[in-house]
Amino acid sequence: MEFLHQDPIKLNQISEFMRKLLHSPAQEKRALIDQYRCVIDEIAPLDLFYVDMYKEHSDTSIEQIKESANRFVNLFHSSLKKTEMRSHPHSFFQMLLAENNAITKHMTSIKPLFLDQQVERNRLAIYQKIDACDVLERKYLKHENILFSRLEGKVPSTKPLSVLWALHDDAREQRKKVMSLLMTTPFPLQAVKEAIGSFFYLVLGTIQKESLILFPVADLFLDHQALDQMAIESSEYGAAFSEWVPKKKLIKKPNQTKNATIQLPTGSLSFKELQLLLNHLPLDITYVDKNDRVRYFNESPHRHFPRNPSIIGRLVEHCHPPKSVATVLKIIDALKQGKKDMADFWLNYKERLLYITYYAVRDESGKYEGVLEVSQDVTKIHHLQGEKRLLDWED
Repeated sequence: MEFLHQDPIKLNQISEFMRKLLHSPAQEKRALIDQYRCVIDEIAPLDLFYVDMYKEHSDTSIEQIKESANRFVNLFHSSLKKTEMRSHPHSFFQMLLAENNAITKHMTSIKPLFLDQQVERNRLAIYQKIDACDVLERKYLKHENILFSRLEGKVPSTKPLSVLWALHDDAREQRKKVMSLLMTTPFPLQAVKEAIGSFFYLVLGTIQKESLILFPVADLFLDHQALDQMAIESSEYGAAFSEWVPKKKLIKKPNQTKNATIQLPTGSLSFKELQLLLNHLPLDITYVDKNDRVRYFNESPHRHFPRNPSIIGRLVEHCHPPKSVATVLKIIDALKQGKKDMADFWLNYKERLLYITYYAVRDESGKYEGVLEVSQDVTKIHHLQGEKRLLDWED
């Protein structure tokens, strides 16, 4: 791909400019921008996946990048605007763009409700509008589980994708904060206005980064077949404030083993029986191999956490929010090293109590082969009392 052969001189200049701008006194920034004006005006979306600050293992943290991201997007705006995605011939991008337009329209409809003298009077209407933003989760999950996973391994660095995921998490938390403040007594007017402003900034700022950077870069790397697959996978989530209607069927590879019999030490199963058995378990299971890549997940009809075919082959560190990646890797390392055989957690999720366990998978000699993640709804189990015996069962 010709576009992968970037100009090293240009990239060094961009990296140098970004580094200097962050560490220069305020009074020197204007002169610095003027000095690098030529390179600023020629920045392309893909360049930002190559610069030093956004490289995979750079010393710049996700938090530090978030703090400066809007400043750089604004500085590079006129150049990035040249390749902004406003339309696309494929339905996948068409629906992403339509979704962002619908989100922007909804957010804009809130603005008249929080003018200076009307916020407290309109608190219920504002609350309802912000509450309706729970459908943003549909968009965020499509990006995190489908779009990002398809780009990992193709883009020069996944750090920009991690930054976007972190911004999704910030928007999730900020929405909760706004809703809590709106119901607080006495009414904290200034805090509410600032919280709503931050929520707007996160939601609309992310949309801007997508149309200027993420979508044009994705368009370089994703072919028509990949987009077809992603469109149908995305139908599981739907869209925020709009419809998601993929027009093509999922392209499945022919299964050469569907009629095979699998002989195990404790019995034998046909491929169909094995698949049905795994999918009927009252558990969500995901298997990550010894190389830390997702190899399998069952298709439980009531899965707690979404999984899509795009996740197969994905590094496990890319399957979790940036703020929890370090902990996940620490757990897996402990399982690999034999320091632990399992790690368990429980949490309240959508009014259900979930029990989540990571088990080390080892062969007969004790060699580590991977990790099995199991999540189970234990709400009913948690409340069991007394006994119910087999003979107590009634039709």
